[in-house]
Amino acid sequence: MRLRQLECFRALMIHGTMTRAAELLGISQPAVSTTIAALEHEIGLTLFVRRGGRLQPTPEAHLFYAEAARALEAVENTTRIAGEIRAGRRGHLAIAAYPSISISLLPRILSLFQAKRPELQMKIITRNSMTVRELMSTQQFDFAIAELPVDYPTTHMEVFSYSCECMMPVDHPLAERARITPTDLDGVPFVTLFRGDPIYQQLAAAFSEHGARWNVIAETEFFSTACELVSAGCGVGLVDPVVSAPFTANVVRRPFLPTITYEIAVLHPTHEELSQIAQDFLATLRTHLRH
Repeated sequence: MRLRQLECFRALMIHGTMTRAAELLGISQPAVSTTIAALEHEIGLTLFVRRGGRLQPTPEAHLFYAEAARALEAVENTTRIAGEIRAGRRGHLAIAAYPSISISLLPRILSLFQAKRPELQMKIITRNSMTVRELMSTQQFDFAIAELPVDYPTTHMEVFSYSCECMMPVDHPLAERARITPTDLDGVPFVTLFRGDPIYQQLAAAFSEHGARWNVIAETEFFSTACELVSAGCGVGLVDPVVSAPFTANVVRRPFLPTITYEIAVLHPTHEELSQIAQDFLATLRTHLRH
């Protein structure tokens, strides 16, 4: 039994005439007649009889039509789903990411991406960057996003680098400055990432080189927490201009010199092929991470 036979049978059942069925299928009327005859021969049933010059379906045809319609619908649904998968509108997307990006920026990007792909199923796993890197070996994610430095040899790495900005409360006296240096921040209460973080190390070196006193009053693991502390008036701090931007609505940001570099990476295993939907999302993610 061929798919074309079922399509001819369905068209004839719905529209009642060989002429109309042929028009809808884009074939000749004799081709419809031949196809129906072949179907009847194959299944051993008489599906249509001619009465008063018109074709009428037999009771057996009505019974067979219910099953034929379901079979055609299943094939059409499968074809449609294959097309959606091929076009990147359907599938699964699993991402492991560190908290600062997974709490706000990543969900915003995913919501924009998913708006055109209502069948997309998403999963976000939030872990600190070290754990994110370790999770890559489990092969449970399409890709991961982690802060650098990272050294994971079985992973392809795409790096995004940012120059950090100085953030301060809106009414801070230094908010009038066009740019901020360690000299400007000599003795000023400062909120920073944990000791040992690359940002901490770069800042310590910058203050030392300028002969300025670095007055650290709070250390935190994430930029998002530092933003909240600065917004609440605890001091000033440094923040990246892209990933942490959603947390900086209530602070003022100014360029900071010398340059303090913050780097993140998108990681995925080198021996695994990315799905079409993962490739499409990575293209969208790149657009938002570049500045």
